[in-house]
Amino acid sequence: MWSRFRVDYARNKCWPSPFVEQDRASVRNYFDTMTASGIRLQNTLSDHYFELANNNEFILTRAGKLKVRQILMSAEDRRIVFVMRGLTEEETNVRIDAVHVALQEMVGNPDATEVLVSPVQPIGRSADYIDDVYRRERASIPAPRLPASTDE
Repeated sequence: MWSRFRVDYARNKCWPSPFVEQDRASVRNYFDTMTASGIRLQNTLSDHYFELANNNEFILTRAGKLKVRQILMSAEDRRIVFVMRGLTEEETNVRIDAVHVALQEMVGNPDATEVLVSPVQPIGRSADYIDDVYRRERASIPAPRLPASTDE
């Protein structure tokens, strides 16, 4: 009993010092998880980065190749390429192969960085869709006209 009393007394006397690092680590864990999720979403190649080629194989679009290039040029700990899961396992594997082909073309090594599967769909649309909406909006703007004069 007395040995426990001494331990409790010593712990209370130096409080909060022994527990600060545990509290800080518990807060940092949430931030690390959020950062990792953000990096995964930012580096995910979703459906609109792939197109179906003539031989029914998926290839990366120009936007997809630029996205892979941007990932390769980012900070070293953020160079993982994530590919959104396809409808089938075969489609997912073909997408991963398309990324490896792009890596081979860009840096000469298909294993230059990890290519992982992501089940999360990033929020966004293809640039073609956004461009189409923008052009239609610009086409629907009426021609500018001056108001009629009110001089009598």
